[in-house]
Amino acid sequence: MFLSLTTGAWTLIAVGATLVNLAAMQWIIQVPKYRKKQFWLPVIGIVGVGVRGLAQSHTLAENLYLYTTLMIMFPVMLAPVRRQITRDYHRWVEDPTTKASGGAMAWIATSMIVMLLVIGAVWAAGISTSS
Repeated sequence: MFLSLTTGAWTLIAVGATLVNLAAMQWIIQVPKYRKKQFWLPVIGIVGVGVRGLAQSHTLAENLYLYTTLMIMFPVMLAPVRRQITRDYHRWVEDPTTKASGGAMAWIATSMIVMLLVIGAVWAAGISTSS
């Protein structure tokens, strides 16, 4: 079992992560035309993680772990800078030469790197204990 949880537990966690993602991204994204597109993120996650899992012969629990982390990563990465993202978008609509705020971009890049390192470390720990 991946990280000592059953596949059923990972399924419930993944469903919860999907619901959290859908609700959080609706709150984070304040531009109406992009709010509707946020519902595609779980579909893209399922297809992407599923294809990767099939290609690398991972267990369902391992795939559900990766899917869960993907669903949680985006709201955690974007929530702290949601106001800057919205402000930058409206400024860009008025003047397409406007650049995104450096602080928001630095936060997104840094938090993504940190989260990917943590996800990879937990993945490595889970793989090494299941072997």
